[in-house]
Amino acid sequence: MDKVSIVKCADYADAYAAVKKSLDLIGGIEKYVKPGSRVVLKPNYVSRRKPEAAVTTHPAVLRAVIELAESAGGKATIAESPGGPYNAAYLKSVYSACGALEAAEGTDAVINYDTAFEEVPCPGGATVKKLPIIKPVLDADVIISLPKLKTHSMTSYSGAVKNLYGTVPGTYKAELHFRLDERKAFCSMLVDLCETVKPTLAVMDGVWGMEGDGPTNGERRDAGVIMAAANLHALDYIACKMIGYDLGDVDTISEAAARGLFDPSFVEVTGDDPASFGLGDFVKPQTDFNLLKVVSLPPRLNKLVVKMLASRPAIDAGKCVGCGECARCCPPKAISMESGKPDIDRKKCIKCFCCQELCPKGAVKIKRPPLNRFMLKFLK
Repeated sequence: MDKVSIVKCADYADAYAAVKKSLDLIGGIEKYVKPGSRVVLKPNYVSRRKPEAAVTTHPAVLRAVIELAESAGGKATIAESPGGPYNAAYLKSVYSACGALEAAEGTDAVINYDTAFEEVPCPGGATVKKLPIIKPVLDADVIISLPKLKTHSMTSYSGAVKNLYGTVPGTYKAELHFRLDERKAFCSMLVDLCETVKPTLAVMDGVWGMEGDGPTNGERRDAGVIMAAANLHALDYIACKMIGYDLGDVDTISEAAARGLFDPSFVEVTGDDPASFGLGDFVKPQTDFNLLKVVSLPPRLNKLVVKMLASRPAIDAGKCVGCGECARCCPPKAISMESGKPDIDRKKCIKCFCCQELCPKGAVKIKRPPLNRFMLKFLK
């Protein structure tokens, strides 16, 4: 039986008490962190965003986990490989903007600037057989994923398992997007990654969540929840149920269930009642539309029709400042800068939405074809 704890927390001022309670409900921090353990804390720092943007793991939650890990005798390291380059200068700018320096102040926690990594095998990997992983994660005795409760334009949901994508260094993430340009294959790789990294625990920051076109350009949702579990797949399953997703809606979760990595029938929820949070109306990404729920087509025909109906990134000229970040982060190099503004080659675009995710100005929007909008309105 996999246990998932759910604790109400309406304000980050109460984060320590809520995080401690969430961990106590699944056995206490001492069950997972032993004296002398090298503990890597993996926050969700997808890009340089201030905590109030509700994009990244809040420093109050990170601080609470640092203090609890140290109280159990652990030696904490904060480690992340955000979207973009994996070098010390960029890491420093991300850690600073997201509040990691603030969270670690006055503690013995170390902030990782070592950009070494190793390619390691993925035993039993269904989609990939090896992956590059950043060194602090490989050297850790305990790995704690600290995700944000968010929707995601490519994968529908960003949670404990998706957060581990930040253990893959820098531009290698773009390479994986390019190789695995279909959602199911990409999500299967994320499950392979989770089983390779083998995280010990996850503590989810859902005090401020994000709905709509997440993981960076959605709207803040005051979800008021802290969650914890040793099985990351089970935590993601319960979090998705809370925000109105079914098992088959999120491929990382359905893939994990199909592999027997958790059993939805044997997940025990402890703490507060999930229904009491009233999150069933969580706004989903505009990309979240499955034709197979409307009509049944042969797989090859369905693939063609879905491609024709798929939402795609579009540039909001009023917000774009011509910084070129979208072109730099585009895995298939489908974006070029023309006269100081981005131009998207639709034939090359793989609809990974990295441009939308990493645009610092929120200038990349999701555009639905007219037939897609019609079907969503009348046939869903």
